[in-house]
This record gives sequence, structure tokens and C-alpha cells, in this order.
Amino acid sequence: MIISSENNNPKTNQDKDGFRLLAAERFYHFLNRIMTYKKSVLKNIFFLVLITLFVKGSAQNSDHLISMNGIGTIKIGMSQNEIEKILNQKFTLRNALDTAESWQDSATAKYKNINVLLFFQRQYTADTTFFMYLIGIKTSGTYFRTSGGVGIGADKLKIIAAYAADNICMGPEFKDESDPIKSKTNYLVSVRNESGEREIVFYLRNKKVVAIEVNTIFNDEE
Repeated sequence: MIISSENNNPKTNQDKDGFRLLAAERFYHFLNRIMTYKKSVLKNIFFLVLITLFVKGSAQNSDHLISMNGIGTIKIGMSQNEIEKILNQKFTLRNALDTAESWQDSATAKYKNINVLLFFQRQYTADTTFFMYLIGIKTSGTYFRTSGGVGIGADKLKIIAAYAADNICMGPEFKDESDPIKSKTNYLVSVRNESGEREIVFYLRNKKVVAIEVNTIFNDEE
């Protein structure tokens, strides 16, 4: 029987073991680099997702924000044409003619798939030339909130806490303009801005906010 001297050579076996060890070490480093790269990619993807969600959430919050300027992208002072373009809707106003007795009008529209009531008034640019512009907006949509977090379902105390530094007026509603009897269920809380030209009105029923309105305050000379 012939015995191979190569298999019994200690030096040859050591060389083979060293080669296997080196190959295993290189493969380990290769895998480690791949895993490090994957972790880096996953981390970047994670941060991109977070940024996207943050931007999307901020945009949504801005779209539903109630302020003295209006609600979301619908701002007090915008013309009827501007609002129609934003909402991609057309309004038919009853008092949109110069012959109409009232200068003011209203229309119901959909904003972010939520009903809003828009209040308009004529703005004359000449004796017989005018356009309708927004003087107020009202909603009962539950997604809308002020920057202080006041929305549908809030109570009077939350409104007061959110606007503690502002001019607040409050009191029960009257049943109608001709009836001096105060309502036992309906209550109003209005917050005016510093100039006294705008206000946010919170309509409460049974001590909870059921509607919110942003409107323009006109003095006797206007």
C-alpha cells in the first residue's frame, strides 16, 4: 500500500488550515461590510419615512388649522373666484347682482371633503363694478382645530385656557333676534384679535363646542 507523503506532511496540513482560516476571515469581513451597508441603507430609509410622515402630518395639520385668518388655505379676504379655484367648485350667490338689496351672501361648500359655510360681501371697485369676497367661514368638522387644540367637542374651560391672554366675550345665545329669552342649552364664546377686526366664535350646545366660525367685525362706518 502506498501512503501519500502529502497527507502526512504536517507543514502541508498547516498551510491548508491557514488558507481556510484566511478565507473564512475574508468571508466574515465581506459579510460584515454587507450587513453594515444594509444597516446604513435601512437607517436612511427609516429617516426618509419619518421625514415624509412629518411633512405630511404638518401639511394635514395646516390644512385643518383654524385661525383668525380663516380655515386652512381658505383665508378671509379672498375673492369668490380665488376660493372657487382652490376648492374646484362653483357657487351661485343670490345677492351677486348690483340690484340685490343685501351686500352679503353665503354658500355651502366642501373643503377637504367636509362641509363649510362661506360668508361673502360685495367689494366695489367702481360705482357699478364689484366682486364678492370672503368675510367669514363656519364649520362643524371634527378634524378642524385651533393652534391651541380647541375643536369640536371642547368645553368652555378649554377655550378660556387656550385664549387666556386674548379678549374673550361669552354668554348664552338668544332663541332668535326678536326673542329676548336666553337659551338654556346654547352658549357662545368669541375671541377677538388685537385689532378687533376678526374673531373666532365657538358655538356650544350642552356645554360642548358644536361649530366654529371665523368672521370679520365691521364697525359702524363700514
